[in-house]
Amino acid sequence: MSVTPRDDHRAREQSFAAVADANESTANRLQAVRLALFSLGVLSTGIGLSRARFDALLGGGTAFVLFGVAVVVHALVLGRRDRARTRAQVHARHVARMAGVLAGCPDGAGLLPAEHPYASDLDLVGPGSLFQRIAVHHTRHGGETLARWLGGPAELDTVRARQEAVRELAGQVELRQELEASALDTGAEPLDAGGFLDLARRPPMVHGNAAMRVLRTALPTVTLTTFALSDGWLPEGAWVLPVALQAFVVWRTGGAVAERYALLSARRRTVESYAALLRVIETAQWTAPHLRALQAELRIEGRGASAELARLGRWASLFDLRMQGIVHVFVDLFTLWDLHCLAGVERWMEETGTHCEAWFRAVGEVEALASLATLLHQDDGVVMPEVTAPGTSLVAEGLAHPLIPQADRVRNDVRLAGSGTALVVTGSNMAGKSTLLRAVGLDVALALAGGPVCATRFSTPVLRLRASMRVADSIQSKASYFQAELRRLRTVIEAAEQGPPILFLLDELLRGTNARARHKGAMAVVRHLLRRGALGLVATHDIALSELESELPGKVGNAHFTDVVEHGEMVFDYRLRPGVVRTSNALRLLQQAGIDVDADDALDLAAPGPTTP
Repeated sequence: MSVTPRDDHRAREQSFAAVADANESTANRLQAVRLALFSLGVLSTGIGLSRARFDALLGGGTAFVLFGVAVVVHALVLGRRDRARTRAQVHARHVARMAGVLAGCPDGAGLLPAEHPYASDLDLVGPGSLFQRIAVHHTRHGGETLARWLGGPAELDTVRARQEAVRELAGQVELRQELEASALDTGAEPLDAGGFLDLARRPPMVHGNAAMRVLRTALPTVTLTTFALSDGWLPEGAWVLPVALQAFVVWRTGGAVAERYALLSARRRTVESYAALLRVIETAQWTAPHLRALQAELRIEGRGASAELARLGRWASLFDLRMQGIVHVFVDLFTLWDLHCLAGVERWMEETGTHCEAWFRAVGEVEALASLATLLHQDDGVVMPEVTAPGTSLVAEGLAHPLIPQADRVRNDVRLAGSGTALVVTGSNMAGKSTLLRAVGLDVALALAGGPVCATRFSTPVLRLRASMRVADSIQSKASYFQAELRRLRTVIEAAEQGPPILFLLDELLRGTNARARHKGAMAVVRHLLRRGALGLVATHDIALSELESELPGKVGNAHFTDVVEHGEMVFDYRLRPGVVRTSNALRLLQQAGIDVDADDALDLAAPGPTTP
């Protein structure tokens, strides 16, 4: 019997939690051992010193050595505990996500502009969005990359390359686990490399400055030499002058050095986390060309990006002598230690820092691919789509909305026979028209990002999504609903003038005006779009819009949703049926609300709903 993805994640969570608990118990015992050894060392040393007993001093020294060993082992055990807890947390998030609990998952709010042509209409980003449903990134670049992919189509070759990468990553649960956990191990989530890149772009203060190079090398050499020769070879106190010169240099450069150290120190965890992420990517065994190309971007003359960041980390560690108080004051005074460290950091920035942005972009792309792969692995109701050249048909069999839980999904078939075709969807209130349009839009967005779709079979050409479904008026901008909708429709129409073709999703066109104007205007909009090779779906209560099928045979089709009355109650089956809806539930809803409806106007109240063909 095969293990489901949810059971697999739950088992991994429990396994790591058990490892964390075992290490916690060991750490507690080691803590007691540390205390005992330290106490024994203090006691034995005290006895040895007070009573001049060599054996007691030897015992105290041995106890302190063992205490040091216990400290190191204790730190290692705590590290293993924390690593196991982090991985248990990763799998716990996935279990919650698969149960529909998205709290704590990144939602991508703000990653796409407010005027994006379909993001708000389709719930692409924001709370409860598709982005929140699938995103597993832990870096700013990862979130931006995923949002950008969902927010616009890629070229056909790029889509197919991403698909191959997604298929490979979907089966690599441990690798995707480490990709997430390595970013969380240092506790620096979410990782934003922006500050580090700003630091890398700063002009150097020491490196490349000839005068500073002479000062930081010549002055300490003179100082240490005169100090060494002051005992008989040079006049007593000869070393004071060079030390005074160095003190002046330290004073003059201290502010700038402190500022750069603070900038570097504040980003240490970011650098460490990126180094861990890069190691995971560098050591991955991949066959997909796109993944291997991303790996290749992480090498400089045979050296890996993680090793280069580790080299920077060593310079930063040397720089940390600044945290040692009086020790740092004397060492820096005699050797100009800070300037040497800053020169090493700046040299690294000049030689390697220019590559960092490409590294961080590559990490973001791998994270975006991992997000799409996670959806493919975890959702049994998705498939990889076929993406074709512009102008071909859009065929969706067993289409469903990816944000609806698997158990509640109702699948429908949708077909648009190429450019210049449309489907008019009529139906009752709450019957599923808008959900169908959003399902089509979200699945197309996923397909053209290179990811899986919620369908049993899905084929789409490369196209551009445009939607007018969720329009709001604005008191601040003094725009009425009708004006706001016109602005949105204008962007749809303007997009249709360019290639590749657009897929338009229009819900209740021109609802902000009277019935006659709405009907005429909606017909004109659809005709205009079809003449320009666009394809799409129109959801409407306006039955007259279905006349386009006879006006444009072969170009426009009709389909509908309806409700069925069972035991006096409305029941929705969310099944898409061919043809035009024949009933309306509006009057029925009014009657249920206690409003009298004239019998002649309420014939549909008693009419049975159509049966499923």
